[in-house]
Amino acid sequence: MTKKAKHLLTADTFNRGALRMTVALLRGVNPRLALSVQNQMSGPLNPQSDASPSPKDNFRLSLKPIEVRHVVETLRAKGAHPNADAGTEMLIKALIIDWVNYANYLIELENDPK
Repeated sequence: MTKKAKHLLTADTFNRGALRMTVALLRGVNPRLALSVQNQMSGPLNPQSDASPSPKDNFRLSLKPIEVRHVVETLRAKGAHPNADAGTEMLIKALIIDWVNYANYLIELENDPK
């Protein structure tokens, strides 16, 4: 299995910390979207087969593509804010990468011939 294929297999799984940080960043701008992301943590836990330090804190997402798009757009706007410190910018960039990977995963699912 290629590295890209392996990465796509886990693109729909986020840890609790990433989801909480996403919710915190979205809450002031789009509370409804923040709630949708927060509700993903009420789903079943998704243990990973890799050496994840805390497999009990992984959740498989099931958001609509348009919601994922709004998450990425909101995070990009937050990252471009002139008052953001360097640590926050770096964290936002990492979250954007995770969310874009999830978006690519959804695209792969949509384009997968069945």
